[in-house]
This record gives sequence, structure tokens and C-alpha cells, in this order.
Amino acid sequence: MAGTSRKEHTQLTKQAEAARAAAWREGADARVAARQAAADAWKVLRDSPYVTVLGATERQAPDVDTLATRLAEMRETKVPARAQQKDTGDEKRVARCHGQATTARENAAMYRAVAADARTEKTLRAQIAEQHPRLHESEVRARTELQQARDARTTRVAAQSSRSYQPPSQARSGPSRGRR
Repeated sequence: MAGTSRKEHTQLTKQAEAARAAAWREGADARVAARQAAADAWKVLRDSPYVTVLGATERQAPDVDTLATRLAEMRETKVPARAQQKDTGDEKRVARCHGQATTARENAAMYRAVAADARTEKTLRAQIAEQHPRLHESEVRARTELQQARDARTTRVAAQSSRSYQPPSQARSGPSRGRR
């Protein structure tokens, strides 16, 4: 069509208007979709446990252009900073666990040595009991008496310490305030 006749011109105008209306609808749909995507993205940020770290504390999602710059800022600065914080915390936890494991290994070695000493003593006592029964009986008796004395002393100390505190009776009045 050359657009030389009135009929052609009207037809071209209607086609242009229809194309423009379709473009406007498409643009409006795109704006609605962009707003919805921005709201969804903001909701993901708001539901994140790192909402304050990322700086996404506003309830309402910002406009699409602002959101794009805010997300870029978060990706470039805030997320790496939080990752560094988490790495530092993990390193501290690993160091603490390593220290606890080292202490546990040292304690295990000590307890193994104590157990070996106890086994050696048990073997020696069995030899003494076999070779010198009277000496063994007197040693067992002395050990039993020593243990009974310790138990009695522990009981006596516990009884004394429990008797030393006497709560105030309910019949007495409170402290004097100097008034008469």
C-alpha cells in the first residue's frame, strides 16, 4: 500500500493504532510482570534469615530500577561480607573443636595410663596374696579401715556444713529501721 488514497490511509492508520494498542498492552503486561517479579524477589529477601545483613528491612518492595541497583549492591558488597563473617565463625568453631579434641586425646592417654597402672597394681596384689597371704590380709584390713575413716569424716563434714545455715524463723520481724 502506498497510502495515497483515503481508504488506504484509513486502513494504515487503523493498523498503526492496533499495533500501538498491542504494544501498550504488552508494555503494561511487562510492567505488571516486572512489579510481580520484584515483589517476589523482595519476599524471598524478606523471608531470608539474613534480611538485616542484606539491608532488606522495608516491607514494600522498591520500584524495579531501585531493586535492580539494590540487588547488585547486595551481590557485590553485602553477600561477600556475610560470607566472610560466616567463614570467620566457622574457623573459630573448628579451632575450638580442635582444642577440645586435643584435650580429649590427652585425657584419654592419661586414663589409659591410669588403667594400665591399676592393672599392674591388681597383678602385684594378686602375687602378694598368693605369696604372702598374711601380709595381704593385713593390707586389705588397713585399706578398709582407712576407707571407713574417710567415709566417716566425709559424713561428719557434710552434717556440720548442713547444720551451719539456719534460715530465719517466720515469727521474727524484719530488720529494724531505727524507728521506735
